[in-house]
Amino acid sequence: MGYVYLIRHAQAGSRDNYDVLSDTGREQARLLGENFASRGIQLESILSGTMRRQRETAEIAREAIKLAGGAAPEVISDERWDEFSLISVYRAIAKRMMKEDNAFAHDIEEMQRAIALNPHTTGGAVGRCDQAVIRAWMENRYAEYEGESWVSFRSRIDRCSSDLCSNHNSEKGIAVFTSATPIAIIAGAALGLTDEKLLSILGVIYNTSVSVLRSRGGDLRLFTFNSTPHLDGSQRTFR
Repeated sequence: MGYVYLIRHAQAGSRDNYDVLSDTGREQARLLGENFASRGIQLESILSGTMRRQRETAEIAREAIKLAGGAAPEVISDERWDEFSLISVYRAIAKRMMKEDNAFAHDIEEMQRAIALNPHTTGGAVGRCDQAVIRAWMENRYAEYEGESWVSFRSRIDRCSSDLCSNHNSEKGIAVFTSATPIAIIAGAALGLTDEKLLSILGVIYNTSVSVLRSRGGDLRLFTFNSTPHLDGSQRTFR
């Protein structure tokens, strides 16, 4: 089979309106498409999650490929590539975590101040809070959360990965426009990472970064991770 290109969506909006692309995000997606065209990457299919930020990134990149003289198939949406709902997890368990952990409660207050100044910030208290909430969700620490569990989410992404291996026989590639956690799960599986180690790579995945895999013996092998040759330093973002 050809290469699988796992691509994180472009920069999105604020945490209150996250499922849209920013102006920077639209530019990132355009530059990605131009880079694919300039490298002569041949794609058999383009897959995308159904979230707006994923689908728009795919459509903008596809259009840029075509405008640059390349060939690009229609985008196929598949909800299995959707990201889990971080905001739903926050709403369900963050208040209880604040009651149980004074340091986390302090970080939540600091996070709110930081986001008010810069809605795209990811460092400091923002990163600590996100990691703490995601870790609690992964460990199923709070049974009152009724949304998709970590086990169910990971199984969904594992099935997507398996399908990429079993249903693709062409030497052309597949581009998959998804989000950070699905990419971390698939890359982590290729590297044999634990869930805790997976968290460490989850937070460093750039918007529109490309992670390249190829099937070997029915498993996806990782060739490159989190590559952004189409972006300069000022264009690299994390949210």
